[in-house]
Amino acid sequence: MASKIVLHIGLQKSGTTFLQHMLQEGGEALAEAGVRYPVPPDWDQGKRGVANHEWASYGLLATEYPWVSEGRASEEKSSWKTILGKVKSSPGTVLLSAEALSVIRTPAIHRLLDALGVDDVEIVVTARGLGQLLPSLWQQHIRNGRTVSFETYLAGLAAQREKGWDDIENDSASHIWRAFTLSRLVRRWSEAGAARVSVVTTPGKPPQLLWRRFAEAIGLPGLDEFAVVPERQAHTGLTAPETLVLSSMNAAVQETSWSRQNADRVRRVVIDRLQAREQRGGKVVIPPAWRASIAEWSDHDLAALQRTSARVVGDLDDLRYDPSREKATPPSAEETAQAGAIAAVALAEMALHEGLIQRNARRLRRHLLS
Repeated sequence: MASKIVLHIGLQKSGTTFLQHMLQEGGEALAEAGVRYPVPPDWDQGKRGVANHEWASYGLLATEYPWVSEGRASEEKSSWKTILGKVKSSPGTVLLSAEALSVIRTPAIHRLLDALGVDDVEIVVTARGLGQLLPSLWQQHIRNGRTVSFETYLAGLAAQREKGWDDIENDSASHIWRAFTLSRLVRRWSEAGAARVSVVTTPGKPPQLLWRRFAEAIGLPGLDEFAVVPERQAHTGLTAPETLVLSSMNAAVQETSWSRQNADRVRRVVIDRLQAREQRGGKVVIPPAWRASIAEWSDHDLAALQRTSARVVGDLDDLRYDPSREKATPPSAEETAQAGAIAAVALAEMALHEGLIQRNARRLRRHLLS
């Protein structure tokens, strides 16, 4: 039975995928240091691009996650049992990583800790500031097929905050603020019984610094010399003009009768081509009308975080939002048009390629039948 469990619970958009690649690739080095990072069944079955434990947690916590159906949770029950079996059969420390655990409510935290059955559970949170998180979340929203503007998206988040913290803690739909309000996230896990909560600040670049801080947080500073996984294995966001183009494309797709699978495939083709460009335009930034509010949210949360028992690994200023640092300008018409042209070419090439395959298939059938 494991004597200690380290739960890395994200946050989303804080370098989680990069760290999971590092943990996966460094399994032998971790094991030599007395830490096991169990590979989940979905990775062994070739279903995931990186080994983590989010899907397995669906098998235990089910619809605690707003995006998980009962049917999907049932499919993952065996995966959870496999991971739990590895926890129970492993001596020393077991490290699990699932960024979705940052959104779960207090009763679900108790359910998870009870299921793990280990007294010494340490929580590691990797975090980014709201000035970086919110643009990343919005453009991910667009990548997933939505069309909402950034301003409207922020207005929706503000409305959730205005309902008050009791509502946020209990309403499953308010999961974003349960995760990204660090002070309350720390208190939730501490009060539920976690032995210690560490907050690792995400510096952006270089990725080696994030890995070094994470290794320190999990108690293995000697691992900071481990070779860094190439950046191509981390998620790459969209730029401001690319996000506008994709949002407009999503709106047009919604007017068609395409299946979700086909719409996702088309988006993937466009996104891959956009991200392959050298000159991609400026990044997505907080709209001017929202900068004062987000700075206030950020300052309030960081002040509250300092009053918790959390150990901060890194620089707290990495998380602070300072509107004066916003230097990017809105995307120009030329930048947006260039991104649109690239998207059109990508789709045209896909259509031409599929047309060629279909013509060749018809020729082959005629040849076989002749």
